[in-house]
Amino acid sequence: MSRNPNPASFFHAPKTAAELTTLMLMSPFVIGTRLTQFSMAAASPQAKDRDEVSRMLSEKMQAAGESIVAMNLATIEAMTSLAMATVFGSGRSSNHGDTILSAGLKPYSQRVRANRKRLAQ
Repeated sequence: MSRNPNPASFFHAPKTAAELTTLMLMSPFVIGTRLTQFSMAAASPQAKDRDEVSRMLSEKMQAAGESIVAMNLATIEAMTSLAMATVFGSGRSSNHGDTILSAGLKPYSQRVRANRKRLAQ
């Protein structure tokens, strides 16, 4: 018995793909710009250089916290949705994994977009 799987079922993650594409395209620019700034300021760092390091670290911590909260809320929403679909017998098909993962990636991609815009000036 041969099965003909739907190729779209293997990769049906448009939200996650958008967030990952943002990270993939913009992160190298942000990392390269910051490393260049840090290497130029290594001999005599100014206040703005120290502020950039501080900002970089605090943004990462904030993004991690927001990511954890967003993923937990998306998981609770997915579990509630599945429970309600089971109770009421509606066979609603949804890609909850995509929703949960994209919720976790969104804080990072928002910061990368903002940093790319700010550092490009």
